[in-house]
Amino acid sequence: MQPPRNAIEAVTHPDPWPFYRSLRQERPLFFDAGLGLWVASSHAAVSAALNHPALRVRPPAEPVPMGLQGTAAGEVFALLVRMTDGEFHAAHKPAVAQAARRWTLADVARAAEDATDDLQPRLEVNDFLGVLPVQAMARLLGVPEELRDDTCRWALQFTQGIAPGAGTQAVALADDAAAALMAQGRALGLQPAQAANRIAFMQQAMDATGGLLGLVALQLAQDQVPEGQGAAADASQEAMRRFVREVERWAAPIQNTRRFAAESLTLLGQPVEAGQAILVVLASANRDEALNPRPEHFDMHRAQSRSMGFGAGPHTCPGAAIAIEIVATSLRSIRAKGQFDHYFGACTGFRPLPNARIPVFSQ
Repeated sequence: MQPPRNAIEAVTHPDPWPFYRSLRQERPLFFDAGLGLWVASSHAAVSAALNHPALRVRPPAEPVPMGLQGTAAGEVFALLVRMTDGEFHAAHKPAVAQAARRWTLADVARAAEDATDDLQPRLEVNDFLGVLPVQAMARLLGVPEELRDDTCRWALQFTQGIAPGAGTQAVALADDAAAALMAQGRALGLQPAQAANRIAFMQQAMDATGGLLGLVALQLAQDQVPEGQGAAADASQEAMRRFVREVERWAAPIQNTRRFAAESLTLLGQPVEAGQAILVVLASANRDEALNPRPEHFDMHRAQSRSMGFGAGPHTCPGAAIAIEIVATSLRSIRAKGQFDHYFGACTGFRPLPNARIPVFSQ
């Protein structure tokens, strides 16, 4: 098997981990001329990039992607806390974090189980991975039953339309979706920023939580689980949570993210010029011995496990516990019904995405 040529190709490679290890050991922070990006792969480099005040989530000269400027989807994009920095981010991130804390784990588990019961009998497995987290979030957000399917479809269309390289038709569909979802927020009395970040709760779940759901299912397959840990995960909800947390650390559904230099800076002794971008390889950092002992070993029982997968610094994701609970509850439900092996076929590869590692299962 040929190793991946670069850290973008590694996301969908069958076994990217030796490549990541070589990056950490030999070039923890370097400029990849082929990609035109700096690549940060060690825990030290990743942590430094995520916490540096001059590294932003968007290019300073292009806060909204060029293809979205002047569109309804672009107006929503500009209000997303996770895609902004500075005063707007500082003003609105606390409210987003507080909103994520309003639900108890029992609330999340109930929404995830109800969504699983609704969707699993009527969706093929690969569609289920993306829709299940969105519907669970829609339930938590109080979307009425008669609007749930439409809301999930709009969330999918919005996500596809704001993705890099989205075509004209995808952006047009995202515009319509953004208008419909913002109207839901206004009907609840939300201000524009609140309504936009209500959309983000559903939109972010699609790839991140969907990828985690697929990777946990893959790890639970009989030939994937080491030392009987699959049976241990089935013992209780807390055990399954531990299993899901370890899969998130070990397999990293979000393999990388990006940061952009708002000014010239030095990062771990390397000069980064204003405007240059850094590919922050979260998946590699998660297997750095500086972050966890025996990082290449899968162990759901490890004490004080740490992960960079939900970010660090100002843009740490506030929904980590929600994502883990959705995945743990849904898979426990499917396994308890004896449907797991039938529903999740063999893994045939990974979706062609630049940052999310989402398995594709045979039908």
